[in-house]
Amino acid sequence: MSSTRLSIPNVDNETLDDNAISKKDQILERLNKRNKERQNYLDVKLEQRNKETSDAEGVDYFSQAFADKVREIEARIKNLSETSAKKNPGENSSIDLARHFTEITLEIQELQRYLTNSTMFLTDFKIKACQSIVNDLLQSCEEAKVKLMPKKKFGFSGRKVTPKPCLNPKLSKTDNVDGAEKNEHISTITGSKVSWTLSNRTNEYICLKGDEVHSKDITIAHLQNCFVELQGPAGSVQISHCSNSTFLCGPIARSLFADFCTNSTLSAACQQMRLHSSEQCQIYLHVTCRAIIEDCSKIGVAPYNYDYTGIDEDYNHAKINKEVNNYTDIADFNWLSSEVASPNWHLIKDFHAINWVQKRQEFLTRNMDNASL
Repeated sequence: MSSTRLSIPNVDNETLDDNAISKKDQILERLNKRNKERQNYLDVKLEQRNKETSDAEGVDYFSQAFADKVREIEARIKNLSETSAKKNPGENSSIDLARHFTEITLEIQELQRYLTNSTMFLTDFKIKACQSIVNDLLQSCEEAKVKLMPKKKFGFSGRKVTPKPCLNPKLSKTDNVDGAEKNEHISTITGSKVSWTLSNRTNEYICLKGDEVHSKDITIAHLQNCFVELQGPAGSVQISHCSNSTFLCGPIARSLFADFCTNSTLSAACQQMRLHSSEQCQIYLHVTCRAIIEDCSKIGVAPYNYDYTGIDEDYNHAKINKEVNNYTDIADFNWLSSEVASPNWHLIKDFHAINWVQKRQEFLTRNMDNASL
C-alpha cells in the first residue's frame, strides 16, 4: 500500500505573525471606528435633547414672565383710570398723570425689547401673538391717556382723531407739507412730534459719522435715489418710505427697523432687524437675533461686509458678537409653514464681497453726470 505524502508550503513563521497582526489591527480599527461613530451619534442626540430641553424651559420661562408683565401693565392702566375717576375734576394733576403714562409707556417698550430678544427660540405664531398683545397694550394706554388727559379745545378747531398707536411708528402720508413741518412726524407712542434725522432728500450722498451717529437714534424718511453712510455705533436706525437708495450702517446697538422701502439696499450689523411692507430690496446683514420680515416680497439676503476705519471699536461699543450671525434665519410673519421655505425672501446666489467704495464712486459719478446735463 503506497502512502500519499502531502506537500506543505514552507511558510516563514515571521510572515504568519505579521499577517495575524495586520488582521488584528484591521479588526481593532473597524471596532474603534464603529465605536467612535456610535459615540458621536450619542453625543449629537444628547446635545439635541439638551437643546430641546433648554428651549422648552426658555419658552416656559418667557411665557410666564411675559404674562406676568402684561398683567402688571394692565393693572397699572386700570388702577390709574379707577383712581382718576374717584377724584373730583379739580383734583386731577396733569403732571402726575403725564408721569404715570410715561412710566407705563417705558414698561411697554421694555416688554417689546424682551419679546424681540426672545425671538430666537419662539415659534412664528408665538411671536405674532405676543406682538399683538404688546400693540393692544399700547392702544389701551393711549385710549386711557386721551380719556384722562383731554387736550384743550378751541372753538375754531376741528375735532382731531387720535391715531392708533403702533410700536414702530410709520410715516403719515400727510407729512409732505411746507415749512418746518416737512421734517416732523407725529409719534403714535407719545403723541409728540419727532424730528427726522434725514428726510425728503433726492439724488444726494450723505455721510454721518462721529457724534452725529454715536449712540444716537437715527431716523430716515422719504429718500429717493440717495446714498447714505452711517459710520459709527448708532443706538437704533429707522428707515421709512425710501426708494432706489443705498444705506450702509455701522454696528447698531439695538435694532434696525425699515418699512415701505422699494428697490433699495440696506447693509447693517445689529441685534435685531425688522423689515415691513417692502419689496425688491437687498439686505447685507449681520444680526445676532432672528430677523423678521412682514408684508415683504423679493427680498435678497447676504452676509454683512461694510467696512470703514474704526469699525472694530464700534462693534465693541454696540456689544455685537462678530462670531454670531443669523442672517440665514429669517422669520416671515406672512409664511408660518415650517416645512416649506418662504417665497418672499431668498439668499443671494453667488455672493461675493461688494466693493462699497466703488459703489459710492459710481453713485457720485452718475449723479455728477446727471447734474451736468
